[in-house]
Amino acid sequence: MNPELLVAACHGCHTKLTSLLNSEDQDTAIVVEIDRGTSTAAASSPASSSPSLLLQGVTSDGDSALHVVAAAGDGDGYLRSAEVIHGKARHLLEARNKGWKTPLHCAARAGNVEMLTLLIRLAGEERVRALLRTENGVGETALHEAIRAGDVRAVDVLMTADPCLARVPDGGAGSSPLYLAVALRRYAIARDLHKRDSQLSCSGPGGQNALHAAVLRSEEMTKLLLEWNKQLTKQQDEHGNTPLHFALSLESVTRGMLPLYAVPVKKGKAIATLLNISEQPLELTRQLLEADAYSAFQPDREGSFPIHIAASAGRLSAVKVLVTMFPGCAGLCDSDGRTFVHVAVKKKRYSIVAYACQTPALSTILNKHDIEGNTALHLAVEVGDWMIFARLFVNNKVDFNLPNNKKHTPLEFSINTIPTGLYCLLNSRILIQETLIAANATRGISRRDADMEEYSPQSEAENEEKGSAIVSNSTQFLSVGLVLITTMAFGATFALPGGYIADDHTNGGTPTLARVKQFQGFMMANTLAFFCSSLAVLSLVFAGTPTVELPMRYMHYNISIWLSLNAVGSLAIAFAIAVYIMITPVAAKTSLAVIVVILSIGILHSPSITEKFTVLLLVLCIRPGILPVLRSSISKVMLLMCWPLIVIFGWQELSSRYQ
Repeated sequence: MNPELLVAACHGCHTKLTSLLNSEDQDTAIVVEIDRGTSTAAASSPASSSPSLLLQGVTSDGDSALHVVAAAGDGDGYLRSAEVIHGKARHLLEARNKGWKTPLHCAARAGNVEMLTLLIRLAGEERVRALLRTENGVGETALHEAIRAGDVRAVDVLMTADPCLARVPDGGAGSSPLYLAVALRRYAIARDLHKRDSQLSCSGPGGQNALHAAVLRSEEMTKLLLEWNKQLTKQQDEHGNTPLHFALSLESVTRGMLPLYAVPVKKGKAIATLLNISEQPLELTRQLLEADAYSAFQPDREGSFPIHIAASAGRLSAVKVLVTMFPGCAGLCDSDGRTFVHVAVKKKRYSIVAYACQTPALSTILNKHDIEGNTALHLAVEVGDWMIFARLFVNNKVDFNLPNNKKHTPLEFSINTIPTGLYCLLNSRILIQETLIAANATRGISRRDADMEEYSPQSEAENEEKGSAIVSNSTQFLSVGLVLITTMAFGATFALPGGYIADDHTNGGTPTLARVKQFQGFMMANTLAFFCSSLAVLSLVFAGTPTVELPMRYMHYNISIWLSLNAVGSLAIAFAIAVYIMITPVAAKTSLAVIVVILSIGILHSPSITEKFTVLLLVLCIRPGILPVLRSSISKVMLLMCWPLIVIFGWQELSSRYQ
C-alpha cells in the first residue's frame, strides 16, 4: 500500500485521501489522452472507469484501505474517508485480508459503531445480508467480533440489520454467537441475543453447545439455558462429554492452614492458591440432573460415567447427589472395568473413598474387580497412599486377600511394586506392607525364592551401588544437624541455670541449684543429649565410609537415626527443665506456658510423622487386634524412643531420695 495513502487512512484525513485519489485520476486521464492519439480502442474508454492503482495496494496483513479506515476510528473524518474509498472501489466492501476478514469484521472488533452503520448502509439492501453473514477464516461473522469486543451497541446494530444473524454458523467447526457470549461471560449480550431470536444457534467447537460453556462459567447462565432449551443436556461433544460431564469435572482444590512458600506445580493442574477454594455449588448438578435424569447414565467415549468424573475431580458432594438420586449409578464401570471407588483411589481422593467406606449401601462395590482383576485395595497399594489404604483396610467388608488376574494379592502387589532401595520406616509404601504383614495377609501360591532367580550378579551390584549412594548422601545432611546438637549440649553443660556459687563461699564454683531436685534431671537430660549425638556422629562415620560393607553401613545408619531422635528429645527435655527451675519460683504460669509451647511445637513440627504413626496404631488395633500389636515390634520401637524419659525422670527421683 502506498505510504501516503496508509497514513491518510490511519488518521482519517479524508481531504488528503481525496487529493491522492483525484491526482491519480488526473494522471490516468493524461495517459488516456496520449493513447487516444495512437489507438482508437483506448479512446472509447473514459478516464473515470479505469481501476484505482492506489486502492489495489494492501498492507502486510492483506488489509485494504477500507479495512484500515474501518478499524482506525469512528469520527467524521474516518466516515468520510470510508465513503471516498467506497466511491472509488465498491468491491472493497467485500474484500478480505489474510484472515479472511472483511472491513465489517474490523469495524465490529474495534467497536466503531458509526463506521459499522455506514458500511451496512453502503452495502445496500441487496448486498447487506450476504455481507453480514460473511465468515472469516475461523467461521465467525462480524457479530462474533462485536461480542468479543463486548460492545452492546455494535451487537444491536448488527442484529437490527439482520435479526437472524445469531443463527450463523449452525453446527460445523465454528462457534455460534451465543456460545461465544457465554464463553466470554458476556451474559447481558447472551440474554439480548435470545430475546431477539429464540431460534438462535447454540453450537460450539468440537461438538459442544452453549450449555457446555455455561456449566464452567455461571450457574445463573446455566439455569437460563436450561429454561430456553433442555435438549442441550443430551448433546455430546466429539469426546462424548455431555454438559453434566463438564460440570462434574470442576476440580475441588483445598489446601491446609500453613502457607505455601514453595508452591508445587503439576503440569496441566491448577495450583493451590492462598485462599481455600470450596466446591462448586451443588445446585448446578441438581439442575442438570432434573433437566435430564438419563444424563447420569451417559458415558463418554472412554466409558466414564458422570460419577467417575465426579470421583476423579474429588467432588464428594456431587457423588453424594448422584448416589442418592440414582443408586444404580454407583455400580457403573468404565471401559477399564473400574467403579467410582477405583477412580477415587487412583486419583488419591480420600474424601470419596471415606464416603464409600462408611456408606453401607456401597459395601458391595468395595471388593469389585476391574478389567485387570484389581480391587480398590490393590490400587491403593499401587499408588502408595497410606491414608486411603488405611481407610479401606479398617473396613471389615474389604477383603485384603483377593488376588487379581496375575494371582497377586495386595501384599504380593506391595512386595512387587516397591523399588529396591533404602526407605524411611514411616514411608507410606513401607507402612502399607507392614500393616498387611501384621494382619497376616496372604501372598500368591508360589515359591518365595522364585523372584531371586531373576536377579543377576550385575543387578545385585547395581542395587548395592545405589544403596551406597543413598546412605552417603543422607549422612551428609544428618551429620550437620548432629554436630549442632552436640555443640548446644556441650555449651549447656557449662552454662547452667542459676549460675555458680561465689568462690568466697562454701563449695565455691559449684552450681547454685545443685541440690534442687529438678536440677538432677536437667543434668541427666543434657548428658544424654551430648552422648547420644556424639555416638550418632560416630555411627554416621561408619555409615558414610565406602570401604565398610553395605549391611554394616545400613545398621550404623539406623543406629545414628535412633540416637539422633533420642538426642533431640533429651535436649528439648533439658531446655524445659531449665525453664521450670528458673521461672517457677516467681512465675509458675509462665513456666507452664513455655513447657506447653515446647511440646506443641515438637508435635506440630512433624505432623505427618505423628499422624502416620497414630493412624498405624489405630489401624492395627482395629483389624488385627490390640494383643498382636503389643506382641509386635511396635512395643520395642516405642520403648527405644521413650527410654530417655525413663532414665531422666527416674534418675531425678532416685537422686532426690538418696542425696
